[in-house]
Amino acid sequence: MVEFFASLTISPGQIRKMVELLKKHEPKKWAFENVIFTPIVSSEGTIKEIKNLKRKYKTTIMFDSGGYYVQQGKFEIYQLFSFLREFYENNKWGDWYVLPDSPPVSSDSINIAWGKVHETVYFAKSFAEEFNGKIEKKFVPVVQGINEEQIYYCIKNYADLNVKRIGFGSFGTCGKNNQINRLTKESLENLKYLSMLARDYGFELHAFGIGGGSSVNKIKDYVDSFDSSGWDKAGGFGDIFFPGSRTINITGKSGRISSKNYIGYEDMIENLRNGHRCYFCKNIANLKKYKIYRSLHNIIVLYEMVKE
Repeated sequence: MVEFFASLTISPGQIRKMVELLKKHEPKKWAFENVIFTPIVSSEGTIKEIKNLKRKYKTTIMFDSGGYYVQQGKFEIYQLFSFLREFYENNKWGDWYVLPDSPPVSSDSINIAWGKVHETVYFAKSFAEEFNGKIEKKFVPVVQGINEEQIYYCIKNYADLNVKRIGFGSFGTCGKNNQINRLTKESLENLKYLSMLARDYGFELHAFGIGGGSSVNKIKDYVDSFDSSGWDKAGGFGDIFFPGSRTINITGKSGRISSKNYIGYEDMIENLRNGHRCYFCKNIANLKKYKIYRSLHNIIVLYEMVKE
């Protein structure tokens, strides 16, 4: 069964409220059994709340590298290296520790992408050497690359490391400053190729930054785990997920197909449920009104999809 890691790089107040609502109203659909967060941009309060999830609920925790912020130009990879070295050394309560990486963007030339691939491999291997075997089996080096040659270069180098799981982060990008991940046809083919290599080399495979249900359906046969912040971001835009692939907007805050364009949209939502029922979507008025209800509905949909 594929594992779903919920991204919780959000405020501590949001985490507390979500945990409270989920435990109170949907305790059997505990979508926070696996959590990923990015320490380099997380407050002390957020880190404390996530540590409490580990202590109270035995949540499996993945420390993300923050490679996205290197991609966005907010940090250099050597800054990531220094921060993560100190954070990982002082925080031994994690279950998975993602190594520094430098993701390419869709507009990168092949030469620029190669530069980021070499940078990623160099810093990942250097990082592992710094720890001299300590917690190495919990390390997750990231495969970056926009073609099969670059992907093979990464995995061949990671074969020297004593790691159990690798990650894939080179999805297509779009939007302002390439800040949105897209599961393009090319990136899906690269993921399939990496999945084959991972099996050959005996690695488990994690996919970083998956969006909604449509993407989950496309990748879940090729990975052992994936993470997503899309469930919460979609809630903020007024979008709600349904089992399968449909996403609609119920607030008019995004350009997606909006329920306001339909007569009797509540009937439409009923038709799209595909068997899904949860506390947070049973009252459509509350779903429209409260962002946190939309987010929790969305995360439960993703949770149910991987539990099927």
